[in-house]
Amino acid sequence: MRSPVDTILRSFINLLFPPVCPLCRSGLVEDRGLCAVCLSGLKRIEGALCTVCGVPFTSQQAGEHTCGECIKRKAPFVKARSAFAYEGTMAEAIRRFKYAGDGALARPLGDLITEALGPFEAERPDLVVPVPLHKKRLRQRGFNQSLVLARRVASTLGARLDYLSLIRTRYTRPQIQLKERERVENVRGAFDITDPSAFKDRTVLLVDDVYTTGATVRECARVIRRAGGEPRVVTLARAVSV
Repeated sequence: MRSPVDTILRSFINLLFPPVCPLCRSGLVEDRGLCAVCLSGLKRIEGALCTVCGVPFTSQQAGEHTCGECIKRKAPFVKARSAFAYEGTMAEAIRRFKYAGDGALARPLGDLITEALGPFEAERPDLVVPVPLHKKRLRQRGFNQSLVLARRVASTLGARLDYLSLIRTRYTRPQIQLKERERVENVRGAFDITDPSAFKDRTVLLVDDVYTTGATVRECARVIRRAGGEPRVVTLARAVSV
């Protein structure tokens, strides 16, 4: 925690040298760690959503209900919600953070994922769990972007962060390279639990950066549910067709 002197000093420095947006590197930082132009390029996911997977509906007239996919195929999680559409400014921010290791975006993206936490505040989870990376991928990338986001989620909700109990046991191809059916097969059986009692009778909020087809979070949720947990999912962004 910063001391009052540190806070005053930082405010004075920011007054003399206003911080530049870490995404576009030209505009001045405003709310949530980005400039006004970059913030205007973000598309919030809101309005009528599937009550289970959180996909937004093209028509808002019917209100919230269960989508056809969730009726056809029961989700292993109670519900999933995402903050923004995975496109444009958000897609670029995640790409730079995740693959280029741009650490300056960690704080802004952490701020932005909290905008999806409303549905989880009243039912504060017992545990916040990031989608894990395989140790080989972790060595390659140097950090787990989902853990960075999960730390902020846990802090905001006042819940315990657990990044050790759910592990990835098999090295898999990057999901971005695969089609939907291939993604499901790619992550099947790729996760396990280190402590069989870690999630028993606990509400678990699973955190990831992007919900694309849902294959990864569904597989993680299945493992958590088999261990007696009640999984929910929150992601920073989601691929949408609207």
